[in-house]
Amino acid sequence: MTESKKRTMDDKDKKIVSILYEDGRVSLSKIGEQLDNMSHVAISKRLDKLKKDGLVKITAAVNVESLDVKVIFLGLETETIEVTDRIIKKYRTCPRLLMLAPVTGRYNLFAVMVAEDLDSLESMLGTCSMRVEEGIRRSETWFGNAPVIPEFLPLDLAPSNEDKNLDECGCLCSSCKRHQMKKCVGCPESDVYSGKLWASKEA
Repeated sequence: MTESKKRTMDDKDKKIVSILYEDGRVSLSKIGEQLDNMSHVAISKRLDKLKKDGLVKITAAVNVESLDVKVIFLGLETETIEVTDRIIKKYRTCPRLLMLAPVTGRYNLFAVMVAEDLDSLESMLGTCSMRVEEGIRRSETWFGNAPVIPEFLPLDLAPSNEDKNLDECGCLCSSCKRHQMKKCVGCPESDVYSGKLWASKEA
């Protein structure tokens, strides 16, 4: 889709999205009642169009504070735009990743990730981390508990991977010394994951 032909939301679309933001399971009829009795068929057509055009994705979000996760904020300065693009491509499906965005200022790439314990957090920062990728000039990290706002965050708690032994990013947990020493629970997509936050492969 070219820039000139990009579709934008009108006010009715925005109101539909706002209602779904508050309750993603609200019925189409209930949405219609809040929009001057618009029919559920009209609401459905608008939602289908929004999803088809890539403007809306209806998904679940979880209360990460209730899961007692650790949140990592990571600022990266890359040598070139090609390095930035490579990192985005490599980590875009990482199950621990909440956000990855090019930015301007002191750093040009910013990531937000989650870990279930301090040992795994250390692995994410020093072993299987964006920080150790080739082409990273410098980095800075901050970590803490779950954010106060927003209360709910999109987090896939049962990620799948066709190659069960090799994680999406190319790190092999089964041969990782930290995992062998029980200093990391492993990637949630791998067969050797031993944590409790994500669903086990046997579930």
